Amino acid sequence: MLNEEPVHERDRMMVAMLKPLGIEKGKNLEPDARQKQILEQAAVVGEAMARAQSFAKRQKEAKMYPDAHWKNAILLEADQETEYHTALDERTAWFYEAVTLTAGMTSRTPGLGQVYLGIQKDKDGGWLQGGNNYTLRVPPNAPAKQFWAMTLYDTETRSFIDTKHDIAGLDSRKDLVKNDDGSVDLYFGPEAPKGKEKNWIPTAAGRGWFAYFRLYAPTEAYFDRSWKLPDLVHVK
Repeated sequence: MLNEEPVHERDRMMVAMLKPLGIEKGKNLEPDARQKQILEQAAVVGEAMARAQSFAKRQKEAKMYPDAHWKNAILLEADQETEYHTALDERTAWFYEAVTLTAGMTSRTPGLGQVYLGIQKDKDGGWLQGGNNYTLRVPPNAPAKQFWAMTLYDTETRSFIDTKHDIAGLDSRKDLVKNDDGSVDLYFGPEAPKGKEKNWIPTAAGRGWFAYFRLYAPTEAYFDRSWKLPDLVHVK
């Protein structure tokens, strides 16, 4: 990948740390047995570090609500810089679980762009598991000029959750069943609850998952937190 991709100015310090490992642009990597063992161990530890930064964010600005597990999934600007440092941990977290970052995804102007709320745990603090059943009540009057969307991802692949139903998410443009107050109950699990098929997103037993709740063209109620998304509830 280093040979295929350009080295940007912000990458130069990282590339400098790769050079003593024998990873150098324009050259072949030919580790001996000892180096190979170290690099293989480092890959495991490195992924564990990235996974922790992605799925268990500790930055205070990550927490969306004081009493819920929803996190701000994107903690950096599109240029990946802050006033005094490069957003190293923040970009590690985001690019471990996702691919692209644009200015529209980090907009703080009501009515523009989109926002990403991430969830990995249920209300009781348990990691989301594909063999369990969960519910989420989306309150009425979601703060989105365009629409909202709930999408599930596999924690191992960070790609759309993969089931025989080929459904990875639902959004407010669908023909969802609404409650009398305008709220929407979503259901997650390996089997659809009877009569709730329209509001169900299937999961795969034995696979962990996480989700993004996106608001497209978010309105002021999102930014001032007057509209709050509750936690997922594990139906035991």
